[in-house]
Amino acid sequence: MDIKTILITGASKGIGASFSNFLASEGYRIIGIARNKDQLIKTFNSLPNQNLNHEILPIDITDFNLVKEKLSNIDVYCLINNAGIAQSKLLNEVSTDEINQIMNINLISALNISNTIIPKMMLNKIGRIINISSILGLNPLKFVGAYSMSKAALIQMTKSQSIELAKYNILVNAICPGYIITDLNRSFLESDKSFKLKSKIPLDRFASCDELLPSLKMLVDPYNSYMTGSIITIDGGMNSTL
Repeated sequence: MDIKTILITGASKGIGASFSNFLASEGYRIIGIARNKDQLIKTFNSLPNQNLNHEILPIDITDFNLVKEKLSNIDVYCLINNAGIAQSKLLNEVSTDEINQIMNINLISALNISNTIIPKMMLNKIGRIINISSILGLNPLKFVGAYSMSKAALIQMTKSQSIELAKYNILVNAICPGYIITDLNRSFLESDKSFKLKSKIPLDRFASCDELLPSLKMLVDPYNSYMTGSIITIDGGMNSTL
């Protein structure tokens, strides 16, 4: 097993693309998963260290049979469950289909992919799993109840995995970002409409994807050998005010 291979879901844009670019620059070989093949190709064609033969897997992570087929033979040092979707609705307005979609993408797919990758990590007696949750998984806000539920469950999954996998030297941790500016939300977060939301953040600003990278680097590093079951909040202090 090559400790330089990392599998990242949701790797085509936003936080996933940022993670892929950074870790590639650190000398890791990246395997990226996303549904949008064209965007995934575009992102990975621009990654540094192309000699490492980065790989793309344009698949739907909610198709567990396909996930098992494509990933069962992949041997990676680290898995980053980053893929996710959000929605702005009151809980009593969310349909069953919408709840199922959110839970399948944000939670069930992360569990299925983990369970597909873990057996080889067990054999290797080393591994890292990083689940990307959210501060809303710790303290929800109005209109994001379904998303918050899925991210809270992901936090509990992280803790459970850390207990179950410790004897195999597989460390499992979660990062809970606050509001991070990406292409998807930039127009809102950089507008006056975001004033009320920004007022909840002691640092009085939203973050860039780059501000998640120091914690990511620490969790991936093989020298980090004793930290597991931890939930790291990177939110400008917002969690302390909720």
